[in-house]
Order: sequence, then structure tokens, then C-alpha cells
Amino acid sequence: MAHDHSIEDFLNSRSISAVAFSPDGRMLSYSSSRVYREKKKPVESSVVIRDSENGKVLRVFSEPGVRFFNPRFSPDSRRIAFFSAEGENNFLHTVQVESGLAEKLLLESQAHGMEWMADGSLIILMTDPEDKEKKANREKGDDGYFFEEEDRYHSLYHYIPGSGFSKITDSVQVWEFSVSGSSIAMVTSANPQEQSWYHGKISAMEYGSWKMASIYDPGWRAVARPRFSLDGRKIAFLESLWSDRGVTSGDILIHDIKSGKTQNITEDTSRSFSDIHWDSGGKLHALWSSECTSGISEYDGKSFRDIWKSTGTVSPSFAPEFSLHGGRYAFAFQDASRPQEVFIKSTDEFQSISDENAAIAQCQPYPAEIIRWKSTDGLECYGIFRSAGKEKPVVVYIHGGPTSFSPITFIDRNTFLLSRGFSIFMPNYRGSIGKGRKYAEANRGDMGGMDLQDILSGMDYLENSGRSTSGKWFITGGSYGGFMTSWAITQTKRFSGAVGLFGISDWVSFHGTTNIPDWDSIHYNDSPYTGKKFRKFSPLEYASSVETPILLMHGRDDPSVPLGQYLQFYRALKDMGKKVRLIIFPREGHGFVEKDHIIMSLREMEEWFRSLS
Repeated sequence: MAHDHSIEDFLNSRSISAVAFSPDGRMLSYSSSRVYREKKKPVESSVVIRDSENGKVLRVFSEPGVRFFNPRFSPDSRRIAFFSAEGENNFLHTVQVESGLAEKLLLESQAHGMEWMADGSLIILMTDPEDKEKKANREKGDDGYFFEEEDRYHSLYHYIPGSGFSKITDSVQVWEFSVSGSSIAMVTSANPQEQSWYHGKISAMEYGSWKMASIYDPGWRAVARPRFSLDGRKIAFLESLWSDRGVTSGDILIHDIKSGKTQNITEDTSRSFSDIHWDSGGKLHALWSSECTSGISEYDGKSFRDIWKSTGTVSPSFAPEFSLHGGRYAFAFQDASRPQEVFIKSTDEFQSISDENAAIAQCQPYPAEIIRWKSTDGLECYGIFRSAGKEKPVVVYIHGGPTSFSPITFIDRNTFLLSRGFSIFMPNYRGSIGKGRKYAEANRGDMGGMDLQDILSGMDYLENSGRSTSGKWFITGGSYGGFMTSWAITQTKRFSGAVGLFGISDWVSFHGTTNIPDWDSIHYNDSPYTGKKFRKFSPLEYASSVETPILLMHGRDDPSVPLGQYLQFYRALKDMGKKVRLIIFPREGHGFVEKDHIIMSLREMEEWFRSLS
């Protein structure tokens, strides 16, 4: 019998990623992960192999307290390789699928990605190992270092079983790569600092010669998911203005190697594209989203033809991906009535072949209405409304990014609020993905301006349409959503309460202390030192106008939005006699991952809103 969602149900859910067919199409592999980690341990995850026809489990690689990830089948489909993280150690595993015969190799540093070559060797993306002398000195206590001068590159290594590793890139940062035949496509930058991701370029390399060539520079935009065509003549990739490494949906560009010309094949579309793969016939297959509908289309060089589309979300929601084999597509998918599972789309069928979320299958499905409204300047926006009843108070959840979105889910961190008597409104304001690149870039230079008006206009729409009659509104969000939460309560008194999560309160001090200082200057299209936007949009500048009680939560070790952002805001509000509290979570970075911290953060949020209802 179906039951209402609880925090425990969310903790029992699992996330699915890296879904991939074996080269012969007979099997599927993927990673299945918990949504939390235990104290001081990695997020526990397993690698699963299933029969792609009947879903039968063929192999599971799992161990308590260990993260298994990035599974990759060998070209002959007989072996599978994957990584594991155990404490501070990283390992490479290679396993014979049928016999189970396995090898386990300790890596010298952190692993990030891996692809097989046709000859059975592997290309592995790893952080360069720490210099042995420096490591010995650091362990003795001589651990001072020059800031931004000693960061280690992520480099590509060639691994030949039985012969060892050889480094094939040097003094260049490789953020991601893919292999097609003997061609390797990459996103690279000159420097290894996190902020350098915003200056990535498309590069290419040929197997054996290891000679690298720069292919395309996107300027102030970023690039991701480069894919060589099977004949090596073209590279397709994604491009847009993005705010978070790995959160990438935008336009598809194709670069012709011979002519050197680059074409945007999706310009001015209302779809946001997130993954692409070439087939053996030279057609490009693309995964996209459009106002909470997910779809796959085929591009024949002239036009797109839709293969599949459905209201719901392909996972991971922050970077949706799929696998292609012949006429079949595999990916993780969920909607408002079904939890996340692995699905296969073939010519005649669309069916799930996994049961990773069987533990929450009996949870009550909550309807998710896609709503559309016009902002104050006439721009049409979209979002999701999940109603607990029109007379119930509404929690406005603001997603981070801003170049991200709130997806339709079966269960997430907020759905338990529905069972507690709160409706949830998730506006996908301008700056979000899901309406094409133009919409995603529409708040550049204006973060906190018209995107806030989009949110407030969405609230007006819910009231004017009779969907919400309580007059009671709360606001919450993390990262950019945390900024927007603090910003909103300095600009309007419509909210009865707020819960801010690891958000920005002062853009100038943020720029000086974050590990991604190029993000804000690119997105504001301004300088923090000579421009005015960094002061204009800082909540700290308007702290005296705050009347809304706010609960702040922050991870102590957050490198992206340092804890000082909320220490400043808390102190200002406290000194001015405002109602404010601050929870600090040890060991947490940009977001809360430890199980007990998730539970505390959600319970305290509910109690805060309830006390103000």
C-alpha cells in the first residue's frame, strides 16, 4: 500500500549514472549510488552488469564503505574496467565478465575517467601524482605552499596491462575526454585551477603519436562532451554559458576537421541538449530537455527527427546522459509516478530493466504540474507546482546554478514536505536550462534582476489562477538558490520565512575567496573592482531592510561558496536585531552529503517553516 514520503524514504533511494551498452549490445553496465555517505566515508556505490534484453543481473561489484564507479566495457565486450575509491586510495579494476577473474591495481592518484582503445589498452584521466619529496616534507610538517602555484594537472595516461603507465599529456589540464577509433577528443585549459574550466577549449589527439591540436575556442562560453564521428572527420560538442562544472546543457556545434569550420546546428531552438553520440552511418543522436520533457532525436546532417520523448527526467539530472547501440537507447529515467530506473528505448518498446529503487516503489506518487507564466517584461517562464492543497502554505524552492533547472522527480530532498502539508513551487527562471541556450543565457549581467521578477511573477500566477490561496510563502535554495533566497528577502516582504543553503551574500568578498572567481565575472559580465553590479546585487548591502526570519545552513569546508559568506550575513542580521540562526556542518563542502547532516538539515527546515506558519 502506498505511503507518504519521508526523509528516510529519500535516504533509501539510489542514483543511477554511467549507463552504457557493451559493444556487442548484449549487456548494460551502470553505477548505482546511495544519496548520502556515512561520516568520513565516500558515497557508497556499486557497479552493476545486466543482460540488456531481460534485465537479469550478471555481475554486481559492491563492498561496504567503497565507491565503485565509471564502468567501461572492453571493445570485445569480454572485460569490464572500473574504478573504486577506498578511503584515500583509488584503484583500477579489470574483470573478465564471464569468469569473474579480476585484477586490482592501486593508482598513484585520484582517477576521473577512463576509455578503452581498440588494442585493449586504456586511456585514463588522473590527477598528476604529488611530488615524492614534497609529499615526504608535507608529512613531516613542512606543508606550506604557494597559493594557485602548486595545483596539479588532470592528465591523460596510457595504461597497457602488464607494461604500466605512460603520461601522454603534459602541462595542460584535461577536464574530460572521449575516444572514437584512434581519435581522442578533449576539453582542455592552460591551467589546472577550478576556475580554468570556464576557459576550456576543444582539443584533439591521435593515438600513438599523442600530438595535441587545439580545435575550437568558445570565448566567454564553455564547452563539454566532445565526440568524434566514427570516421574521425567531425567533432560534435555542447556549448553554452554555464555556471557549474559538469552541469552542461546547451547548443550542439559540429566542427569539420578538414575545413576548420564550426556550425551551430541547434541555434535558436527551445531545447537544451545534454548528450550526443554518433552512429556508424554518420548520424548524430542527441538527448534534450524542453520544459520538463525529455527526448532523443536523430540528426542526419540537415534536420532532426524525434525518436522518443516523455515528460520526466533523464539522469543524472544535472548532466543527463544516454548510451546508443544500433536502434536502441539506454538511460536512467524517472517521472512523477515512477522512481529512477534504467530504461531501454527500442523501436517498439520503452521499458525498465532494473529494480534499483524497489525500496521506495511503494511511496505515494505526488502529481507534478508543469506551469507557464509571463514575467513582468513578457518573457514566458516555466516551472513545476506540486500541490498539497490550494489552502496550504507554499515553499518556493530555487535551484542552484543558475544554469541548471528543477526537474520532475519521483522523490527528492523536498518531496517529504508535501506529506507535511506544504506545497512546493519550483520556478525555472531565466538562466535555467530547458528552453534553449538563449533562455539559459538571459540573466547574464543581471543575476538577481529579472530572474527574481520571474520567480515573483510565478507566485502571482499561482495566486491569480487559484492554485494557492493561503497567502503564506516560504523560500529556500542552495548555492545560487541560496543567494537568491537571501537576495529575495532584501527586496520583498512577501515571504514569511526563509532557509538559505550555502549561498552568496557579498559578491565582492565571494570573488576574493571562492575557487571559481571567473564564474561571477563572466556571468555578471563585469569587474568586481571597477563595476557596480557586485555591490548592486549583494544581499549584505541591504541587510537592514530584511524583515523575514531566515535560517542559514553552510558546510564548513565549502571551497565554492566559502563559509564566510554566511558568517557575514549572519553577523549583519544579528547585529541589526533580525531573526536569524546559522547551522554549520563540519566536513561538508558545497552541499550536505553525510547522512546525519541531511536528516538534520531537512528536519530543521521543516520546523523553521512550521514555526512561522
